[in-house]
Amino acid sequence: MPSSRTHTAIASLSLKHFDAVQVSTPVPSEGQVLIKVAYAAMIAFDTYINDLGYHATFPMIFGFNASGTVAEVGPGIDDLQVGDKARVTAFTFRNSEAKGMQEYTLQTRSVVAKVPDFVSLEAAAAVPDNFITAFNSLFNPQYLGLPYPISFPAPESPPLADVPILVYGAGSTTGHYAVQLLHSAGYKNIIVTASPKHHEYLRSLGATHTFDYNSPTLIEDINSVVTTSKIGKLELVLDCITAQTTLAAISKVVSSQGTVAVLLPLKMGSNVRSNEDDTMWLEIPDSLNPLPTGTRLAGVRTFLFEEVPYLKDNLMTRILPSLLDKKVIEPTKIRLLDEAYGPLKDRVEVGLDLLRNNKVSGEKVIVKVS
Repeated sequence: MPSSRTHTAIASLSLKHFDAVQVSTPVPSEGQVLIKVAYAAMIAFDTYINDLGYHATFPMIFGFNASGTVAEVGPGIDDLQVGDKARVTAFTFRNSEAKGMQEYTLQTRSVVAKVPDFVSLEAAAAVPDNFITAFNSLFNPQYLGLPYPISFPAPESPPLADVPILVYGAGSTTGHYAVQLLHSAGYKNIIVTASPKHHEYLRSLGATHTFDYNSPTLIEDINSVVTTSKIGKLELVLDCITAQTTLAAISKVVSSQGTVAVLLPLKMGSNVRSNEDDTMWLEIPDSLNPLPTGTRLAGVRTFLFEEVPYLKDNLMTRILPSLLDKKVIEPTKIRLLDEAYGPLKDRVEVGLDLLRNNKVSGEKVIVKVS
């Protein structure tokens, strides 16, 4: 029977128009968790939906991550308690009803992770989507396909420990987690590109070499440290930006026998967030692929990570809680939008403005919901 309870959500109601709305508060069924949301994260995709109508079916609630406490659990869940001490974070991507920018969100157990007491809920809201994207990109056989680590930190070096791996755009939030995961998994030759203001932080996370992606000598700088590859070119690259300019640069340093994993969609130009009139590509046509002939281009689709049984069963339920608890990874930096920015709708407007104008770098936009 549908619930008679309602709560407030912030949703895009039509192209370029959003507002606070009342929605039904669902009752969890088998394997589901109802979360009382404290904080929600906003990403560029929220602006794609609201400003561009990209893959949108209106109304569409904002927020691709949420953190809070467990309000209710459905049958079959025996590892989560209900109450203020049941602190969790979730990847709230599945559909509008399950998004994070609302007072309550209903999620399947597979996308919910416990949060240790020493991690704040606002920091926890910054983790799921970028952590999942990084792990999925690095270790999913469909993408870079590095072997799944037995544990973190790795008890022994992996087979490709010394092979150079490039994380392009490592100053992004996904890049932060990719560097931390590679380092803790035992990889010792992690090359990153980022704005110089991020270099010191990236080295603290485990980056071996840090380069300015705007440097006129970038290609020469990368090639100068790629010395362990037998054919003198990179064989493993993760592009955390996926724009025309990033692929063009990568094409000059990657091997024809290598793999480049890119975070879809492909954007025109050089920005993380496309201009309003630009096309974004979920399938990259040959005409926009500058990589050498033979290089495998793997388009990462984070929303499909649960199609891999190992990731569905372990990534959020077991791996992430363990990594946070052991302090193997740390949440990325955040830009918190709380009561100082006005009512909830105003906070979301500020977040949209930051994202649509590319005013966010190396941090996550987090909105206090309740």
